[in-house]
Amino acid sequence: MDIREVARNFYATIDTQDWDKLSSLVSPDLAVHLASANPIGFDDWRKSLTEFFVGFPDGHHVIDDFVSDADKVVTRGRFQGTHTGIFHGVEPSGNCVSVGVIHIDRLENGIVVEHFGQLDGLGLMHQIGAF
Repeated sequence: MDIREVARNFYATIDTQDWDKLSSLVSPDLAVHLASANPIGFDDWRKSLTEFFVGFPDGHHVIDDFVSDADKVVTRGRFQGTHTGIFHGVEPSGNCVSVGVIHIDRLENGIVVEHFGQLDGLGLMHQIGAF
């Protein structure tokens, strides 16, 4: 399978919140780097993703572009959803959001061993009326 197809399947699996399937697509030693935070493992990342889907139950990735080499794939796109649940303490606004994301995933033997995620958090919080 092409590395871009692996990435497409990876984000589609996140969007369906199929955590068992997602765990089969990543290394048990997965290192997740989100913005400027210290790296976390799969369980903490799943908790972070779950928080997104509580706030945005219809949330999903829209992929605009892939760039890849032998073991890395960069995915550029947007996270879109409707703020109908509490997110980071902000009560549901009903606002539709669309924020830019750039992810870099490093693979070994067809599974993700390292994930770097950047999301426009400031834009997201602004779109839900947090400030």
